Amino acid sequence: MSHLFNSNLVSNRMNKKIESADKTKTVSFRLNLSLIDELKQEAGLEKMNFNALISKILTNHNLWEKYERKLGLLPMTKPFVKDAIQRLTEKEIIHLAEVIEKDTFSDILHFMKGEYTVDDFIEILRTWLNVAWMQHHIETKTDTIIFKIQHDLGEKWSLYVKTLAMELFYDILEKKLETTSTKTTITLVFPKN
Repeated sequence: MSHLFNSNLVSNRMNKKIESADKTKTVSFRLNLSLIDELKQEAGLEKMNFNALISKILTNHNLWEKYERKLGLLPMTKPFVKDAIQRLTEKEIIHLAEVIEKDTFSDILHFMKGEYTVDDFIEILRTWLNVAWMQHHIETKTDTIIFKIQHDLGEKWSLYVKTLAMELFYDILEKKLETTSTKTTITLVFPKN
């Protein structure tokens, strides 16, 4: 059995951290009642309204998921990633981030969009973290945007992510990125302009 519902796909209220000039439009979908019930339950668990969850799912798909298969991105379990990265030396992690992964992610970003602003870069990073279920917080200051990432994958993961972010940011926008990290957090400080 299906059910018709209306969804305001992109809501300016959905995410106050990312300013958007996008206009909204009401669109109708026909979905199974069981799917709607599951999505409403998920929205409750995520402490967001149903419309915001649908918008988040569609935004994540549009910004990230539709490229995963095309570009050879593979899902990995957290225990696998944590164990694999712990086996690498710091020198190997830096090489992986600066050379191998940077080229791959740079190609991915160029495939997704030709040119980027700082806000575009942050949005792609935010979307990747949402898909990877990594907690993060964005704070806007006068001249900077502070992006904090919380994870439990250890210091070597922090080293990998901060090195990759710095390399990509410089490669894509030709700007330097300030970073600090611990074994459970990464802080990226983006210049606004």
